[in-house]
Amino acid sequence: MSSLYQKYRSSNFNEIKGQENITKLLKNAIKGNQISHAYLLVGSRGTGKTSTARILAKAVNCLNPLKDGNPCNECEFCKSISEGRFLDLIEIDAASNRGIDQIRELKEKIEFSPSQGRFKVYIIDEVHMLTTEAFNALLKTLEEPPEHVIFIFATTDVHKLPPTILSRCQRYDFRLGTEKEIKGLIEEISKKEGIKISGDALDIVVNNAKGSYRDALSILDVVYSGQEEGNQDITAEEVRKILGIPNRDQVLILLKNLLDGNGSRSLEIIEELENTGINIQQFTSYVLDILREILSSKIRKRLEGDYEFVKDVEIKELHKLTNLFLEAENRIRYANNQPLVLEMIIPEMMKAGSQSEVKIVNRDVKNMIASVKAPEEKVEEPAVIVVEEEKKESCEDISVDDIKKKWDAFVAEIKPFNGHLYAFLEGASIVKFEEGVIFLDVPFKFHKERMEMPKSRNIISDVFKKVYGINCRIDCTVNESIKPKGKSDAEFVLRNLPTQPKKEEKPKDEENNFKRKKLGSEIEAIFDGV
Repeated sequence: MSSLYQKYRSSNFNEIKGQENITKLLKNAIKGNQISHAYLLVGSRGTGKTSTARILAKAVNCLNPLKDGNPCNECEFCKSISEGRFLDLIEIDAASNRGIDQIRELKEKIEFSPSQGRFKVYIIDEVHMLTTEAFNALLKTLEEPPEHVIFIFATTDVHKLPPTILSRCQRYDFRLGTEKEIKGLIEEISKKEGIKISGDALDIVVNNAKGSYRDALSILDVVYSGQEEGNQDITAEEVRKILGIPNRDQVLILLKNLLDGNGSRSLEIIEELENTGINIQQFTSYVLDILREILSSKIRKRLEGDYEFVKDVEIKELHKLTNLFLEAENRIRYANNQPLVLEMIIPEMMKAGSQSEVKIVNRDVKNMIASVKAPEEKVEEPAVIVVEEEKKESCEDISVDDIKKKWDAFVAEIKPFNGHLYAFLEGASIVKFEEGVIFLDVPFKFHKERMEMPKSRNIISDVFKKVYGINCRIDCTVNESIKPKGKSDAEFVLRNLPTQPKKEEKPKDEENNFKRKKLGSEIEAIFDGV
């Protein structure tokens, strides 16, 4: 049994949802026989790029095209394209076939005339994944394409494409669907399939589709197939349970306690999330959806029902809380301890002098709480965690000499997060520290690129604040004079790889054999995961 999005995949331009401006242009081009040799379809996943590419392949090869520019879907060629057996339609996934060898093979076959249709059509999905060498090889073909060949490129990351490729394609930008459009699609398919879904459940599906038509149908598919037998309408509770979405009340209670400055209760709620196995990343995304609704209602002065608790809260407090969760959402993706990222929001929301004020200085928050509470003690009032006040440092209070004194400790703290970043920092040289920016000299361009990636910057900033008490940014300059003498870049990094825990000794021959097998994967890891 095929999935809903496959079953209801668009078969002509008129069925493409939400992209009327694009389909109108393509139909006019077909009618006027103004066909380009290269098209670039840009947009988020699930917005109809691949479907449009296949329909375009049908339309240019259709034996009986309709007057409005649509394919007939009745002729031999249209049917064979729909069934995936048309010899002159070649679909390539650039994520799996990204090298120059694949592009060279493609170029060799391009010169042959179509086997069946009028045009040989190449659809290259996720084209941004091609290597630089592959792009260069493809460029020559795009400059002087054979008359019988059409390229259709699809990508979600157009900024990764070389300008030389962009300038040789007709570009079409696909937009995400609005909530109204996504809702209409689900209602239409539900009616055809005899699926009964409540209004609240429908809203949850629409919200989680995030504007993707394909994701909307995939979610509906999962929910419908996972429904308990004998049930009639799909309820909101069923959707939350099947998709692992947190309870709305849980989110509202956490927000209320954060805005009240009740750190003890906020910690308990986050602990409950961890204990019940709720996906922290998905929970944070849901919190942001609720905060968006609250801010919108507050600005319009239409607070009702669930949002009454923010009636007396200033907009700037809601703005601050929203920014904290946006920052947490970004950091959670790379964090080993995801609950801790949420717990770090708590001290930022504490009110001075509040009986529930909490100052978190230990990374293991739960151990700290356990050491403060007595085993059998009953707490009537919100729990108070008393921690010695730390002096907050500012950029002006810290000199480059202060940075250097604690540098080894700072670099050591990086190691548990990312062993390769630790190695790069250990080989860097501190030049100066000004206005919260550390200027570093690094021996290799590769080090500079990896250290300045958003993931690396986040780790450095978090650990720097822990060690020095302030936030920081980094600015790297390649200085080849500090290259380790007699060592290659890879050797230098390998020397600083995190050590593996010792295991029981093995016979010498077996141990040597193991080392030979592991060395290649370790080198690959250096240049892959940083």
